Amino acid sequence: MIDGLRSRLTYSNVMATVAVFVALGGTGYAATQLPRDSVGSKQIRSKAVGRSELKPKAVSASRIRSGAVTARTLSRGTRASLRGDAGPTGPQGIQGPPGPVGPDATLRASINSGGIAVGVGDSPGATHDGGSNEYRVRFNSPIEGCTPTATLARLPNGQDIEDPPAGRITVAMDGDRVLVRTFSADGSPTSLPFNLLVAC
Repeated sequence: MIDGLRSRLTYSNVMATVAVFVALGGTGYAATQLPRDSVGSKQIRSKAVGRSELKPKAVSASRIRSGAVTARTLSRGTRASLRGDAGPTGPQGIQGPPGPVGPDATLRASINSGGIAVGVGDSPGATHDGGSNEYRVRFNSPIEGCTPTATLARLPNGQDIEDPPAGRITVAMDGDRVLVRTFSADGSPTSLPFNLLVAC
């Protein structure tokens, strides 16, 4: 029997058997002989430890580094559950100065012959000397770069309604105001009511 066994022994058989014992012995050592705390974050591949590898309650607040968990790391559902009710409305702040008029905006004004703004509009009124045909209309918003257009109009003046006769009107930008001049049909300077549009 021994002679039969010897006849089957070859170099390759012996080396294969030795390799099996070395492999098994090395694995057993690696699994049972690792020193405590010898495996750290550097030895663990990225995403190697998932939810299924953690025991229940294995991670507690005391084990999480301060600042490691931010709002971005939380799911949307978690962030929604942490959001509290809206608080009471704060006091009204101080009103700031009017901002520039946005593109495609239109300001309007209705000015009677006395330079008073009537009806609903965006102008508090106009500077006008009695007997003059010149009106400098101001607005509550900056009008730099805007284009004005004016027409004679039937407007109230106190208890009366002014119905202007046939005439003509000119309009031009004058700094932060619009200069409007009104004339009768023969070209004489005359105080007349008008509507003004300013397109920005």
